[in-house]
Amino acid sequence: MTIQIIFWISWLALAYHLVGYGMLLYIINLCKPKPVIPEPKQLPSIIVLCAAYNEEKAIGEKIESFLALDYPKDKIKMIVISDDSTDATSDIVSRYTDCNIELIIQKPRRGKQSAHNMVLPFLNCDYVLSTDANSMFATDAVTKLVARMQSDTRIGLVSGELRLHKKGDMQSGEGLYWRYESFLKQMDSRFKTSIGANGSIFLIKRDLFTEIDPQSVDDFERTLIVLKHGFLAAYEPLATVSEEETQKASEEVSRKIRIISQEWFALRRNAVLLNPFHFPAISFLLVSHKLLRWLFFVFVLTGFVSSALLTHTWFYILVLVMQVVFYLLGTLGLVSQSMGKRIPLTGIPSYFVAMIYSSAIAFKNFLINKNFGMWKPIR
Repeated sequence: MTIQIIFWISWLALAYHLVGYGMLLYIINLCKPKPVIPEPKQLPSIIVLCAAYNEEKAIGEKIESFLALDYPKDKIKMIVISDDSTDATSDIVSRYTDCNIELIIQKPRRGKQSAHNMVLPFLNCDYVLSTDANSMFATDAVTKLVARMQSDTRIGLVSGELRLHKKGDMQSGEGLYWRYESFLKQMDSRFKTSIGANGSIFLIKRDLFTEIDPQSVDDFERTLIVLKHGFLAAYEPLATVSEEETQKASEEVSRKIRIISQEWFALRRNAVLLNPFHFPAISFLLVSHKLLRWLFFVFVLTGFVSSALLTHTWFYILVLVMQVVFYLLGTLGLVSQSMGKRIPLTGIPSYFVAMIYSSAIAFKNFLINKNFGMWKPIR
């Protein structure tokens, strides 16, 4: 009986996180009016921060997408922080320094958060917009962010939407995952608040853009800081940037391990937000959206082991067989992707297996207090 309880708790937790949580918020939000977003009345001053390490292939296009924004040129500028790049990144940026672009070089290389901390004294603006070098702005992205920010005085941060486009025939499963994640972010925002920004594009009030732990994961912890200060974080799906989808789930593993590890430490530094008596809605969102995801590997493991111990009926045998097939497909897909090959039907299982592994290693890193201070893009 105890094993059966573990089995059902495991699978109910997995089902809740994967499907039930999003459905619950969707139903609740049906009863709430959609926010009215008027056109911005007064356009504030904005400084766009773009940390870049060896981004010679993307930085030129990034700057061109910035210059094509429909936001008034006298109200916005971009600071590109070259993190001691060893390629032509700094040279490319320097060609645009007469186009409202400023180049600052961080030496020695210390990572994205240190880069942001370094330029804090230069941020004489109303809002700061943080973005990634390989994420290309839609023309109206900044205007949409500002309109959402000004629609509610309680909002301290607005996150835009990252849209992934495919490159080549090989797919990692990231696109499907990210579309669902974007849906959850929108549901969180309509319910109460987002609990994590999109690192490729978010706008934050300058007063809330303070010094941050150099080993932090910027988009998540800045959202938590905003929430601790009594403001809300909103999600604006019409403010978009675009970048290429990862072709191999194996390429995502190291990045996910680093991000989830850093998120554990960020949440520990802001653990007060898990207090359901002081932050009932925020703690609910953090547990349902984040903690269950980070501990996903636990429920996968207990679900697998308990079903293996309950093979006295056909139901449990079928569940076990389905798991074995799914995980074998995922492992096979990861191996084939690492060899530059693509096996049909393995994209989603591969991404799923990669994320289970990443979350398990990240939790181990958290337990042994292993952190990652150096930011490195995966392209």
